[in-house]
Amino acid sequence: MKVLFRFIVLVFSIFTAITPLFAQWTPINNNLGSLNITGVARVGTTIYAGTSDKGIFSSTNNGDSWSTYSENGTLPSLNIFGLEGDVITGQNMFIYAQNGMALLQPPIALYVPPFVQTLANKDITLYRQYNNPSRRIVGTKNGGIFFTEDNTTFIWTEATGIPAGASKNIRGFMSQDVSVLLIAGTENGAFKSTDRGSTWTEANTGLSGDALKINNIFSIFALTSNGLYLNLSLPTFTSWTPAVATGDFRSCASDMISGQYYFFGNNVGTSINLNTFQIATIPLGGISGGVITSALLYGTNIFVGTETGGVFRVPISALTTGVNERNELPNDFNLSQNYPNPFNPTTTISFSLPSKSYVSLKVFDALGREVSVLVSDEMAAGTYSKQWNANNLPSGVYFYRLQAGTFSETKKLILLR
Repeated sequence: MKVLFRFIVLVFSIFTAITPLFAQWTPINNNLGSLNITGVARVGTTIYAGTSDKGIFSSTNNGDSWSTYSENGTLPSLNIFGLEGDVITGQNMFIYAQNGMALLQPPIALYVPPFVQTLANKDITLYRQYNNPSRRIVGTKNGGIFFTEDNTTFIWTEATGIPAGASKNIRGFMSQDVSVLLIAGTENGAFKSTDRGSTWTEANTGLSGDALKINNIFSIFALTSNGLYLNLSLPTFTSWTPAVATGDFRSCASDMISGQYYFFGNNVGTSINLNTFQIATIPLGGISGGVITSALLYGTNIFVGTETGGVFRVPISALTTGVNERNELPNDFNLSQNYPNPFNPTTTISFSLPSKSYVSLKVFDALGREVSVLVSDEMAAGTYSKQWNANNLPSGVYFYRLQAGTFSETKKLILLR
């Protein structure tokens, strides 16, 4: 994993490409009651836009028109800090707001968790729930991080080690194995925890100046006020490595399976493909309204929300024309880390073949017993992704092994229920 990502950073400068200048974004603000967008996400086939003053609006026709969300009256506040959708399944969404949060997971009605009421600081910006043992962690706006393992009365404890001031403004969480490492991005640097979020220490090696102002964390990336940085050593932390050394980045949309990431911010747009090792500038023609606060990839389009200009849409094809095609053959065998990890109950495993090979991809439990065969066939050169559903298996550590020709590699994955 470390070698792969170091190689990625090395070749970023070699394979940089510029997307075509004719790509034009279209405003899609018909019946959108506020242009002050703080989040865009989707659940099923419905797209949602959160605003800083009028709650949430929804669209069932790809953003061509919007309606006031019917459950706005149930929200803790109409001041929405952000929307966090499940980028893998698209089946649920966390809503972060002044005075609390809510969960949308159809067919269940909008749900305001009871544990929110016991928090001293209810301006929630992030939420994570872990199992074995159960623990809830929330990040707040200017209040720091809190955790609880109490599922009855929900008594919260403030995490220690994060100093007063801007560091209390929690902007993002990163974790591949929460029992080993959890990283929090704040307005004043990054912090790491190795005890499931109870205590924190600084994790700023590689960051300085405005790069300490972390606006968001997405996957392995820290989006800062001065560049994009990667943590290449998950599930541990050694230092941050720059992928893009300048730019005020705020939001990201991605296709996890293809490895394509689209980053946006204050007059900046950049795409990074972790499979083809390319960086490309994203044209922003047609976008107005200040900082791009949020982004969503859905279907054949990318949607972005802006501070004061509403929502904009562009076909993905308009951004990828002119960039080297993804069907270039890999140069080496590679087995990627599954995503998400930990997972419940499905995860995706990607691998690359530089030549035609007989491929075996199997999953084993901690005792070495085979529990699943994902691939056992001859395959042409290329990059592939396979989904594993562990619905009938207990929580625990598992291993997946790729064998192709003389190549063999094994990686760990964690099922948490």
